[in-house]
Amino acid sequence: MNNKLSYKFSYRRRLPHIQPEGATFFVTSRLAGSLPVDIVEKLHRERNLIDIELAKISDKHERAEKAYLASRRLFGKWDKVLDASDTGIKHLANAQIAKLIVESLHFRDGKVYELIAYCIMPNHIHIVFIPLEESKEKYYSLSKIMHSLKRHTAHQANLILGRAGTFWQHENYDHFVRDNAELDRIVKYVLYNPVKANLVKEQTDWPWNYCKYDM
Repeated sequence: MNNKLSYKFSYRRRLPHIQPEGATFFVTSRLAGSLPVDIVEKLHRERNLIDIELAKISDKHERAEKAYLASRRLFGKWDKVLDASDTGIKHLANAQIAKLIVESLHFRDGKVYELIAYCIMPNHIHIVFIPLEESKEKYYSLSKIMHSLKRHTAHQANLILGRAGTFWQHENYDHFVRDNAELDRIVKYVLYNPVKANLVKEQTDWPWNYCKYDM
């Protein structure tokens, strides 16, 4: 029987997902209800138009490069509207819930992934990690990692808030890191996110970010 959480090199829901073995990943997950429906639909329509244009490119290397650049631009738009949103759900601004997320991220470090960096924002999280091998020549899938993390934290967060219902948006944005230069850029982006969102003046003032290395 096909397991939806098992490792696959690529799959698609509303967004495309690619997981090369041994790669480092930049994953963003937002809270359900964190953005207005019209903005979400507009960004998904833009994604669909990008896919239509990419399908017209016959050269696979050119198509891959344009897909990479388009995904970067589109992610920037998603993150910008999340940072600027004055409405919607912001449960992660609750210190008790943010601490829960921190503990859950570190609990999985060395078990299912190598944790490199993260930042917990009021309505979304950024995580950088390397999935570990689940068994010989088989890596933990992004789906399995994020499903476990989100299921546990959603349950505990709902208990803290005294609520029921969907906590996280189902689908994540994920992107595999191509080289060390890109990894450095992404980690700096993650750590600087609270400053960019005008939540603090210095990234070291934000209590809910982490990096394995000195940056």
